[in-house]
Amino acid sequence: MSYTSSEYDEYFNETSSGQHLITNRSSEWTATLRNVNTFEINSTNSIEFGVEAKHVQAAYDNFYAEYTDALGGATPEMILETTTNESKVSAFASYTVRPANRLTATIGVRADYHSYSHNRHLSPRLSFSYRLDDRTTVIGATGLYYQSLPSILLSQNEANRELPDPRAIHCVLGLTHLLTDQTKLTLEMYRKEYAQFPIDPQQPALFTIDELFYRYGFFLNHERLSAVGKARTTGIEATVQKRLVHQLYGLASVSYFRSHYMGSDVIWRDRVFDNRLVLSLEGGYKPSSTWEFSARWIYAGGSPYTPFDLDQSTALNHAVLDESQINEARYPDYHSLNIRADRRFHFRGSNLIVYASVWNAYNRKNVASYYWNELENGPDIVYQWSTLPIIGLEYEF
Repeated sequence: MSYTSSEYDEYFNETSSGQHLITNRSSEWTATLRNVNTFEINSTNSIEFGVEAKHVQAAYDNFYAEYTDALGGATPEMILETTTNESKVSAFASYTVRPANRLTATIGVRADYHSYSHNRHLSPRLSFSYRLDDRTTVIGATGLYYQSLPSILLSQNEANRELPDPRAIHCVLGLTHLLTDQTKLTLEMYRKEYAQFPIDPQQPALFTIDELFYRYGFFLNHERLSAVGKARTTGIEATVQKRLVHQLYGLASVSYFRSHYMGSDVIWRDRVFDNRLVLSLEGGYKPSSTWEFSARWIYAGGSPYTPFDLDQSTALNHAVLDESQINEARYPDYHSLNIRADRRFHFRGSNLIVYASVWNAYNRKNVASYYWNELENGPDIVYQWSTLPIIGLEYEF
């Protein structure tokens, strides 16, 4: 059982003019009950089944001023005063069989019902693992998945409640291999096909669900949305993991992927998450049970963004994106090094950990975003964290 709640009381004004743009007075709470059961029929057959029930209540007292949207179009003022109540009920079951010593297969299904949109889903899944020898195993999985849309989008227009939930088909094929008794290699290829994403007909080239990332963390006001958006992601990942032996441990992973979307203009474009290459190196040294030293270095290719239309942005003195170059530019590549030292104090039945760490140890100036500086009427840069030292305590009992 769980219960979560959040509440916002925010007011946003335009920097240059002081004009009131957005009032966000909203609250949401969610109560969840989940139960999972496993029944072992015998040594080669088992069943897992369960249910999940959620009740979500959201209240909005929001104001959105008339504004120019991301592409320069006029958007009328909107007042959103509503309360939504939604129940989400799910039931799921899976059957696992081991017909041979080397093969394990699982077939499952999940049923969902959302009261707010009245959407019903039946989602089958299948996975298997086949052990080629004592060191190598092949794994695979496929399944159908659904995700409900944020209530802030559904509640803006009564017709949006009729939107179908976005769906995705996942396919994964992988391999694990023990290079040594302490080191494991994992390779994985995947493809994900998405459909039924909401698109604003007034912005047919933009992917509405990604608006949070190019409109400063907000879903702004929209007219009736249409569920014609598509997306796809294809990638391959490799990981080498070494468990703690001779006081050393480590993990190295590399991932190459492509992520695209298609709006109602039927043109495929890069999504804002299309970094393409991500590399992570981390490891540590434990000379004793009381001391540990660790480090992590991360590299990611630059993510796509849409440049400003400089003429329109200058004339209006706020950001207007260039519709002819949607997600065609890229931020500089990201990389950063974090280091940490831990000192453990062991007591009877508890532990105290004192640690010191440094984020972005070599002070890389990673670009978080480009924005329109309304005080100077021109483009400007927001950088991510510079070097940040941290000292902390953890108590375990």
